[in-house]
Amino acid sequence: VMTDVERITTGIDGLDDLIEGGFPKSSVTLISGGTGTGKTTFCNQYLMEGINKGQKCLYISTEEPIEAIKDDADVFGWDLRSHEESGDLRMEYSEPSENQYLSGQVKQLLQTGDYDRVVLDSMSVFTTYWGDKFEVRRNLQDLVKMLRKSDSTVIMTAEIPDDSENSLSRSQVSEFVADGVVALYYESMGEGSFRNVEVRKMRRTDLTPGTHPIDINENGIEMKEQAGF
Repeated sequence: VMTDVERITTGIDGLDDLIEGGFPKSSVTLISGGTGTGKTTFCNQYLMEGINKGQKCLYISTEEPIEAIKDDADVFGWDLRSHEESGDLRMEYSEPSENQYLSGQVKQLLQTGDYDRVVLDSMSVFTTYWGDKFEVRRNLQDLVKMLRKSDSTVIMTAEIPDDSENSLSRSQVSEFVADGVVALYYESMGEGSFRNVEVRKMRRTDLTPGTHPIDINENGIEMKEQAGF
């Protein structure tokens, strides 16, 4: 157990148990999953956990309009609007174009406050603008470096293409530059559907491997009890 590492709780109890209590402070973790796996719910739950602990949070969306994200959160009883009004939370929509613009804009937003938690949702859209794999990788590394320097504990989302067997994000490089990777899966089989979470990587953490069943209910994402878990 790496006891000297300060942990930032995710807001999902059972998940924290898999990673020694939470994400390492000031780390950058990739939350990846296909469409409808609960990435935005994860982001909102992570922010609410911070807000409930008196932490300052920043949400940068590149795809979904901010209003839609707030509406999503309302379903779980998370009133993001009131937290925005009280100043605990800042939510910004950032339309990506060429790479300089994005990193510059994220940097400016990071400097507007001393944020404990930052969400960047989603990475997928930037990698579309960044040309070849090498350029993508370089830009991502720069972005991650900048995010780490900010001292905030950051999560960024990425879409797993439905046809992909083992790549965790559209750019196929996001998972190599991040400190941690949490993958969300959703499969419908016959009558039922199954959701799972897997921590694929977490620096400075003795993690519990394997996929673990989760549920999305009115409280958000919850780990399901498992025999022997």
